[in-house]
Amino acid sequence: MKIERVTIVDDHIVRSFSRLIPQLTGSVKYPSREELEEVIKSENSYLFIATIDGEVTGSLTLLFNRLTTGLKGWIEDVVVDEAARGKGVATALIGHALKIAEENEVFHVDLTSQPVREAANRLYLKMGFTRRETNVYRYYFQ
Repeated sequence: MKIERVTIVDDHIVRSFSRLIPQLTGSVKYPSREELEEVIKSENSYLFIATIDGEVTGSLTLLFNRLTTGLKGWIEDVVVDEAARGKGVATALIGHALKIAEENEVFHVDLTSQPVREAANRLYLKMGFTRRETNVYRYYFQ
């Protein structure tokens, strides 16, 4: 398995995300080439993929936020292809993201996970994340 940062969006990457993102969101909508390019061009986001034998099997996005209280990290959109689950892909992706965050002297890294994603929640605890007692609020624009 290989973990790498996406630096170029080609047809293979676009096809891979068209397969992966619906598995994460349950929606048929997936990011366009332009949207993926916008993510990789941002200085504050790292898009990582896991590949096995050249096939993209998972991805995550690591975000950096400079706040008045320090540099914080955030992991979003962790997804592993259904065919590759149970092979350590998520563990490798998260471990790599944490290493990069530490190298960038991030104060801490947050992530969220829906309670129904029981395997993911167990993994995060096993990897050293702690469950926070907090409320997360979201505002939607119409």
